[in-house]
Amino acid sequence: MKTTYRFFAALVAALTMATAQSAAAAAPKSPDAVKNALRVLAYVQADMASKLPTHAYARLPHESQEFQEASGAMRDAVAGDPPEFRAQVEAALNKALAASKGVAEISKSNDEAKITGSVAAVDAALKTLNALFPQELRPVPGQLGRGPGGGPPPGLR
Repeated sequence: MKTTYRFFAALVAALTMATAQSAAAAAPKSPDAVKNALRVLAYVQADMASKLPTHAYARLPHESQEFQEASGAMRDAVAGDPPEFRAQVEAALNKALAASKGVAEISKSNDEAKITGSVAAVDAALKTLNALFPQELRPVPGQLGRGPGGGPPPGLR
């Protein structure tokens, strides 16, 4: 019985330490740059989604290109962070970039269902990327482009 208790106590201690280390890794060294990069990516994705109701599919390749360009800000924002964390960010960012490229390709089909699904895939990939960072750095849906000065976030002006 004592062995089982010690095993579980050691397991809980190890998990607590791993969680604490994981939480520390999620706090980037350049939080303002990360916040802006996440906001720019979310803003461009919201622009993609805004093209759906009007069937402005011809604009989606342009939005995809903007998304590709905005990804550089995220890479720059985490450049000083530990390699393990950068690798996690890079993997999530690459999934979002692939989804964005898919939007550009699928938009040529003019198939509303496929295009809508493709834009939703970009949103889902961004949620995965956002989850790597503390809540206070993540963009707030419905508030993209608002705030002091309004309009697009810095980096898109």
